[in-house]
Amino acid sequence: MNRPTGVTLIAIATFSGAAILALGSFAFFFVAVMAISGGDGGDPVSAAIAGMGLAGGFSLLVLAGVAGCLALGVLQLCEWARIVSISCIAIGIACTVVSILTFAGYPVVPLTPMILGHIVVIGAAGWSIAYLARPEVKQVFSGPDFS
Repeated sequence: MNRPTGVTLIAIATFSGAAILALGSFAFFFVAVMAISGGDGGDPVSAAIAGMGLAGGFSLLVLAGVAGCLALGVLQLCEWARIVSISCIAIGIACTVVSILTFAGYPVVPLTPMILGHIVVIGAAGWSIAYLARPEVKQVFSGPDFS
């Protein structure tokens, strides 16, 4: 059975997210190295920044690995990957709504572009959930039905 194009698009988007998380991880590690190797590397504030950089970098690297494994599972049409993808996308929508409510009052963040960007993200995520919940897509993930 051929993999539907929508499933491939979702896997590519997940791989892209994993790549962005990995790049963010390396940026955090870079900040940690800069904080330690600077002229004031022994300063307690520099040590705290380095510790936060290492913790953030490691966390993002773990998330990148999880996203990469999830994308591989989607490409291989594993049922667990479809279920986990739907769950993660729903959590992402909830976090996006919280982000809108959190940053709406800040004068530094322009309200209209922020809301438009969040609407695009929520729309793409909603489409992904609706697509993965379709009966024909469920059947592709569950394998052939021999009954």
